[in-house]
Amino acid sequence: MKVLITGNKGRIGKVVESVLQASSCKTVGFDRASGHNVLDPQQVRAAMEGCHAVVHLAAHLGGGGAKSDDVMATNLLGTWHILTAAQVAGVQRVVCFSSVQAMGVFAGHRKPDFLPIDETHPCYPTIPYAISKRLGEEACRYFTLSSGITTICLRPPAVFSASAYDYIKAKRAENPDFEWHPYWEYGAFLDVRDAATAVQCALHCPDPGHVELLLCADDISSSSGTSRELARALLPDVEWRGGPEYDAEPYKALVRNDQAKRILGWAPQYRWRA
Repeated sequence: MKVLITGNKGRIGKVVESVLQASSCKTVGFDRASGHNVLDPQQVRAAMEGCHAVVHLAAHLGGGGAKSDDVMATNLLGTWHILTAAQVAGVQRVVCFSSVQAMGVFAGHRKPDFLPIDETHPCYPTIPYAISKRLGEEACRYFTLSSGITTICLRPPAVFSASAYDYIKAKRAENPDFEWHPYWEYGAFLDVRDAATAVQCALHCPDPGHVELLLCADDISSSSGTSRELARALLPDVEWRGGPEYDAEPYKALVRNDQAKRILGWAPQYRWRA
């Protein structure tokens, strides 16, 4: 299988590329660091020629005084260029990295309607990055309806590499409340290696049409309390929908990954605690 990877020079893209190459995929890189631009439709089409699938990671993360127009252009128009080029090239599967930010209830932007969070939770994006990711998901959905091409949108929370684990542990040693205010991502995280294997599974799973899937590790990144205790402490007025599984697994993630496991045939291998 020949796979185009946009953003292949990024922190996640490098690992995705390595995993796919190890599984005998031929990869084609497309990254700003290599002089590529998702806002150039001709450049995107040229890179897509001969590919069987595409993994779309390239994105503008916003922040740092970024202009909202630039965020929307890169993340929405750039995604549209990927989709239309895929159709021209005869690609049959697009794996697109969205984000939990598309839901609008992370990073303290709004309280969730309920916990644990799953794909049935309504979306309330308010900042340009979050809106662009949600609209990108919708573009994929309508594109699949019109073209029949599979689009799998993956929604990870914070994606951790080895340095991220060390950084967070060091900060929490200084301040136990680090990262929890305002209830940032409810302890949800995803190891970068698990992100890469999710992509690998998404490229080979039975055709789901269009789906939007939450990804995260099986446990929360907390050593100060169980998942239920964390929910009570941070969001005591939010409806609790967890069942007895949170008694059996006290540190079970507060973002559900059941759908990704079922549809992709994927299972995260890395946890906060061994």
